Amino acid sequence: MILIVEDDKVQNDVLANFLRYDNLAVQSAYSIADAHKYFNEDTKLIVLDLGLPDGSGLDFLKHVRLHSKIPVIVLTAQNDEFTQLNAFGLEADEFIDKPFSPLVMSKRIAVWLKRFYPESSKVKIGNFSFDFSDYRVWDSDDSEVILTSTEFKILKKLFENKGQAVTREAIIESVWGFEYRDDVRILDSHVKNIRKKLDSNIFSTIKGVGYRINL
Repeated sequence: MILIVEDDKVQNDVLANFLRYDNLAVQSAYSIADAHKYFNEDTKLIVLDLGLPDGSGLDFLKHVRLHSKIPVIVLTAQNDEFTQLNAFGLEADEFIDKPFSPLVMSKRIAVWLKRFYPESSKVKIGNFSFDFSDYRVWDSDDSEVILTSTEFKILKKLFENKGQAVTREAIIESVWGFEYRDDVRILDSHVKNIRKKLDSNIFSTIKGVGYRINL
């Protein structure tokens, strides 16, 4: 889970949407209090603004470093040398000036995740092995099965919510975007193709709700 600590709701939400488009789980925090509430063992990386309404993000960075060495990208308009030295002194991993490009930021985050968690994208689902970072999947005989990027995104969304039913609307929003949320038919052909290429029982249909991955 990527924790974005940024009090500007527009900037926070835009970056969060870019990351969700890349099939990353995201939690938005708009204050230090929110950040403390959402920071836990599932947090893999933090994007941290320094100018927050209830204090300095550096105070939260101190707290993080007492518990974890996960990547922390400091994002701020306070780009003076003193602030940067303080951030790096608290073991910030990168310092990004505002304004920033959400697209470039999402790619920076992808690089940090791949560097820090080199095996994190490789998962086992049923009799198949997936590498979501390279969009590849192999069956039990180590033969590669060809899936489209959209099919991978659907499976990853389900895997990220393993043990839970995921609504059709949530899958569609994650893969295609919010504007397609109500077009539930857009999902049907992709689900049919996944089951045909892999296994008809790789995920279950939850009537009236959506789907659940079968691990």
